[in-house]
Amino acid sequence: MSTEPKPTTGASGDDDRTQVLGAEPGAQPADGPTAPTLTDLPAHDAAPTTQSSSAPATHDPAPVAPVERPERGPRVGTVVWGLVLAVLGVGVLAWAGGRHIDVDVAAIVLVAGAGVALLVGSIVSGARRRR
Repeated sequence: MSTEPKPTTGASGDDDRTQVLGAEPGAQPADGPTAPTLTDLPAHDAAPTTQSSSAPATHDPAPVAPVERPERGPRVGTVVWGLVLAVLGVGVLAWAGGRHIDVDVAAIVLVAGAGVALLVGSIVSGARRRR
């Protein structure tokens, strides 16, 4: 039989921390303090405080107002991608309607047009921000 003390739950039954038989509740073991248990840690929703727990709170901090950002329109890239998809849709409809489309030339024109639209859109957007 082992002479080593066995851990048990607290006397009240609702305490999850362990205690050594024959020791006072809350007493540190002879080999030093133990790691904190889940019941020793603050609750998840508890707000951290900078004051000691025995001192009453003198005031509540003022609520922080949300930062209002100026309303902006759609981004240039979003508009260009929308136009690329619209052109692809029109091309598929034209092809389904019997039109002959050279796919290589159409792809080159589409990519070149999207690149020009991105450049012009970013220049216009940059000019508006400077004002």
